[in-house]
Amino acid sequence: MDRQAYGNYGADEEFFRKKLLSPNAKILIVENAGKITGFTVFEILKQNEIPKDFSDLEISKPLKEKWMYIIAFTTKANYEDVDADIQLLQAAEKLARNLKCNTFCVPLSKDHPYPKAYNFFEINGYQKVGSIKWRASPTEKIDCYLYLKSTS
Repeated sequence: MDRQAYGNYGADEEFFRKKLLSPNAKILIVENAGKITGFTVFEILKQNEIPKDFSDLEISKPLKEKWMYIIAFTTKANYEDVDADIQLLQAAEKLARNLKCNTFCVPLSKDHPYPKAYNFFEINGYQKVGSIKWRASPTEKIDCYLYLKSTS
């Protein structure tokens, strides 16, 4: 579904396989009539822990506590059905809070194919706090903004 939404830019099966084998990874799925219509994959990381697929991290706010890294957030509507997308995001944040995590981060590529993604996260309390390069593959790095929301 990620590749359908984003083409070659989307994460591939190997990327998700590695992430889902991580003990820190969580996944939430939205179904409608037995079909997957959205999902989010995220990891819960320790204070100042940086994902292996990040490089050149520059942020204005330090990661002072356990934090949620949203690896993928993909819905069939691609930010067009804001209410449904908000429900998925809030469910992920609630699960993270239940795991004693109050800081949430999402990298969004600087040339995101769905520009409404920036506004979507901003209306949900996320702020652009820096930039990273996301290693999409061993040979490809994607310039991203890092958005952060803290509820502590």
